[in-house]
Amino acid sequence: MQQALFSALSFVIFFQGIFMQGVWLYLGRRARDVYLGDIMQFRAPSSFMSRYYNWRVTRFINALIEGVVFLVILLGSVILLSVAIAGVSAFMGASFYVVVVMFLSFVSIVQMAWRVKEINERENGIMASISTSADKIGIARELVENLMIQGSIGDGRVWFALYRLAQRPNQVGWAIRDVLIEKGKEMREMFQYSNSDGDQAARDEGPGIGS
Repeated sequence: MQQALFSALSFVIFFQGIFMQGVWLYLGRRARDVYLGDIMQFRAPSSFMSRYYNWRVTRFINALIEGVVFLVILLGSVILLSVAIAGVSAFMGASFYVVVVMFLSFVSIVQMAWRVKEINERENGIMASISTSADKIGIARELVENLMIQGSIGDGRVWFALYRLAQRPNQVGWAIRDVLIEKGKEMREMFQYSNSDGDQAARDEGPGIGS
């Protein structure tokens, strides 16, 4: 009976860990999408989720703070649920499973914080290369054109860093914003031209053989 109780409790602990991790990841992705929608339109964060994501990716330490808060919430929810279901003694006997869940969550937090660190490094590198150049727009244009040439294999972190830097009210931000707007217009014009050219070719084909 006791063995069955421990088995059931271990399942509850792992399920709770997976559920909380899923909620955290979902909220993070949702906040990221809202934030991307703002910065790609060159708007300041327009909602709570957008401002939260902006806070997360601004500094490495912010991502770690968020991770610590999540771990505290996760641990508290696991303790409360386990004690409510099986009691304190059973929870103490299943503490190994709690440690495993917390460790796996900690690994996810470190990975997320490390990605923020890499974004910050990209931002600092781009800021340094553009701010020290007399031709700020030229350097920004070169960066954007290189990313466009790379296409789908281009580093998404660099795109993200560029759009974040474009929000800054300084010469570097203005230069990047001007280039991004310019290239965005060029891409839209090319897309419209290709569509109109395709429509014209379709009209020139005339009726089909079976008409």
